[in-house]
Amino acid sequence: MSDDFDSARRNFLRAAVATAAAVPAAGLGLYAASRPALAEDLPRAEDGHAHDYVNDAADTDHDAFEDGQLCENCTFWTGEEEDGWGGCQHPDFMDVLVNAEGWCSAYAPAA
Repeated sequence: MSDDFDSARRNFLRAAVATAAAVPAAGLGLYAASRPALAEDLPRAEDGHAHDYVNDAADTDHDAFEDGQLCENCTFWTGEEEDGWGGCQHPDFMDVLVNAEGWCSAYAPAA
């Protein structure tokens, strides 16, 4: 009976170790599927994309706009990627690049 117990225990431990090793590997697949697209894969936002967005803040006549508010100094700005265009962490802009000189009504000053 002791041999049966030891064999079952070894089988259980092998399965537990294999499962524990598989969990991080499975997470890598989820990460790859959920990661934002690379900048070169993203289209550039067009005027009116969301939140009254404009590519050039000088073109807006929105009541909430104040001089100096630009995408490049917004808390959602992730930095320039190419030619004045960069990423935005706001959920409505994560699938496009925004212009550093642009503006939208979701503007929040960077700290």
